[in-house]
Amino acid sequence: MSEFERKKIISIKNRNFSKDGSSGKSFPNKSNLSISKGKEATCSDVKQPTILLKNKDSISEDTSTSSKAKPKDHEVASVSALKDSEGTTPVLKHMKKALKLIDDGVVNTEFIQDYLQENIDFIVVGVVGAQGVGKSTILNLLSENKITESFKRSLFKSYSDSSMDFETIKIFTQKHDESQVEHSNIFKIESQEDMENCMNATQGIDIYVTSNRVIFLDCQPFLSVAVLDELIESENKRTNLINDFVSLENSGEIQGLQYTAFLMSVCHILLVVQDWFFDSNIVRFIQTAEMLKPTISNPEDEYCDHFPHLIMIQNRAQMADFTPKQYKVMQKVYDNLFKKSKLQFHTNLGLGSGRVINTLNPENCGNPVNLFLIPDVSDESENYIYRGHPPLEELVKKLKANLFGAIENPLTHVQLTEKTWLLYCNRVWETVKKSPFFVEYAKLMP
Repeated sequence: MSEFERKKIISIKNRNFSKDGSSGKSFPNKSNLSISKGKEATCSDVKQPTILLKNKDSISEDTSTSSKAKPKDHEVASVSALKDSEGTTPVLKHMKKALKLIDDGVVNTEFIQDYLQENIDFIVVGVVGAQGVGKSTILNLLSENKITESFKRSLFKSYSDSSMDFETIKIFTQKHDESQVEHSNIFKIESQEDMENCMNATQGIDIYVTSNRVIFLDCQPFLSVAVLDELIESENKRTNLINDFVSLENSGEIQGLQYTAFLMSVCHILLVVQDWFFDSNIVRFIQTAEMLKPTISNPEDEYCDHFPHLIMIQNRAQMADFTPKQYKVMQKVYDNLFKKSKLQFHTNLGLGSGRVINTLNPENCGNPVNLFLIPDVSDESENYIYRGHPPLEELVKKLKANLFGAIENPLTHVQLTEKTWLLYCNRVWETVKKSPFFVEYAKLMP
């Protein structure tokens, strides 16, 4: 190899592999570097691009510190707010008050769809009963997450009036604004003015959807004189609800039968509320609604005859009603009355199973039926006195556990979501209104 070729190879090597490891910059050759003592090397002639590199030690230190660091609360909140603003996280509307599902014979599906979602894990609970028995009060207790003392005072007006003196009422009113007290009642309850005028608080059927996907349906009272009076005064409302062949005197009872048959078709659980034991007219009414309930067909022309869980709730129960002897008598009467019924009345959803009160078990009370007792809370000023039953909060908690833990029998052959259930309600109500069974039954009524 000649001397010229050897010098050429050396110059190429120096040009390609001459780098400064401390600063991370490469230069053509060593002659372009001007290094001074106590100063870093700079290149004044050519402006090189900035390249950020880290050695292995610095990278390992950064990763160890980042793994130990925890996100702050405000950072997480800002990220979630950003997701909501961008629309990536769906925001579901929450009901604050009960809305109208059926009003003047029309199902209001337009305003309720925003509160429902494509969810198949839901349960529908309906309530029926006579006027003033406490249907809306029971639903307010079931829809409340925690029953506090202030909630009880706002719900039970007689309880707050009898158990507090004037000074206590004054202090309670100062601590709790009246608007907040009224806001806690999701379902409208009867006021003193309604009782004096013999008017019912609930018109048609109200709906409320909880956050844990439980749909509560509150129905207007059946066998009510106030409902019949309203139908007599409003001719347009009567024609929208009742067939023209039904007489005016029987229109109120036929309307109640239609609402009850509708709830039997769209609910998983049906609550029948009474305030004493027992009313034979109520039992006859429930059996008649079961008999007149039409069979609903789905789009595949398949007929499904659905029967919900039936729970008899005795509101304002006294201390004697919680004794095993009296409870055994009540269970035996209801067992004989609903022995031939297709309604699911023997599914261990009452107090007779022994899971709520130890003394009320099958050994002491006989064959258990779905009978639940809610005590009278009009006078509990002396809480240290033994009442013969657990507190109201404990009983309501057990009732909610029974409702939410019940076996959900399918309403149709097709699996329904919350939104399709609402459409199913519209089809059921149209079928009930056009059913000839109610007209034929009205002809047999006196």
